[in-house]
Amino acid sequence: MSVIAAWKQSLRLSAGRAPLAGPGLAALRRKLYEARFRAGRYHCGYSGSYAGFDAAERALPPGLAGFDHAAMADIDHYTTAAGGFEPMPATEYPVLFWLRGALDEGARTLLDLGGYVGHAFRQYDQYLAFPDDFRWAVFDLPHIIGAGQALAARQPDQRLRFTTTVDDGCGMDILLAAGSLQYLPENFLHERLSAWAERPRHLIVQRTPLHPRHSFVTIQSVITRTGQVSFCPYSVASRAGFVDGLRALGYRLVDSWEKPRSLDVPFHPECHVETYSGLYFRLGR
Repeated sequence: MSVIAAWKQSLRLSAGRAPLAGPGLAALRRKLYEARFRAGRYHCGYSGSYAGFDAAERALPPGLAGFDHAAMADIDHYTTAAGGFEPMPATEYPVLFWLRGALDEGARTLLDLGGYVGHAFRQYDQYLAFPDDFRWAVFDLPHIIGAGQALAARQPDQRLRFTTTVDDGCGMDILLAAGSLQYLPENFLHERLSAWAERPRHLIVQRTPLHPRHSFVTIQSVITRTGQVSFCPYSVASRAGFVDGLRALGYRLVDSWEKPRSLDVPFHPECHVETYSGLYFRLGR
């Protein structure tokens, strides 16, 4: 009997009496959810809790994996019908505030870690008017970088460039990680920073889930605008471990804020994250 058929049968048996309860029904609900998840029925759905990034990668359902394919390189998603980028969400203003401070101190180079097609540069530029000698480098995967370069060819700007080499961030003034760290292994940022002889003075983390007690990795499903489904590991670090790891590299936490967005992994209440985090770190004093 299929999972869905079994579910329907359980509903028929429960008609006219108290709803079925207990571990049997809970297991059936879990199987039904997993079947729907693996069939790609959920956009930004989550499944499972894994000890590490590699374990989650091994457990990915069949189909597209990660973001390095053409289905995820959708530049039209970030532009309006009028050809401009969408309005700035209110939760981005702390990033603007700390970027302005860095610019006023003379910062002129930035690595946008996982910056997709460069949309953040164009959004922020409307408010900050980056100077002519400012250089914003987007690091991302090859298919995404190709889409960003195609968009840049339509709207050229000498201040913006793209790279598939994350270590280009060595020696830059600012590192921005906005909504990208959860798609990388938990210690990716710390390991890259520790390997750089010259670390960015300013570190801005935005739209990142951090758990109050422990770290874990789940699997996220993403439905593209073309209807294709991609599955990818989704990494959540413990807040204390994340912050302490950066402090060990010489960074000081200056400010933090929240984005009203929660994370729930079905059947794993221990993985609940109430809000996503933004943080500003500064190297040294």
